[in-house]
Amino acid sequence: MVNKKIIIVEDDRDISSFIAYNLSKEGFQVEQVFDGVSAMQKIKEEVFNIVILDIMLPGIDGFEICKEIKSDLRYARSFIVVVSAKSDEQDKLYAHLLGADCYLTKPFNLANLLGAVNEISESLGREYLVRKG
Repeated sequence: MVNKKIIIVEDDRDISSFIAYNLSKEGFQVEQVFDGVSAMQKIKEEVFNIVILDIMLPGIDGFEICKEIKSDLRYARSFIVVVSAKSDEQDKLYAHLLGADCYLTKPFNLANLLGAVNEISESLGREYLVRKG
């Protein structure tokens, strides 16, 4: 079975806790960090299947984190779901160009976030079975 590890990189602790609680109920292992520097340290220590990433963060912004993740083969296979208040089309395009797989704007619909994460998790499960078989 594929490991379902998620890291939430969100400086708003209430939003982070809300997302973490709901993902935990869905069976995911969830870790939370609240700034960009801590996020990069944690991502370099562990492999996460999914990164839920805010853009406006203290320390290192989400765009830079996205770029770092996707440019390093050790964690480039992590899926990135951006959840940000930045709603300009240029920001969404830039995030996708850097490698983000999904972009949701705040305030986001929890069902949409859970749907995106579950869809990614299912594709990870199929990929695991193909590689194992």
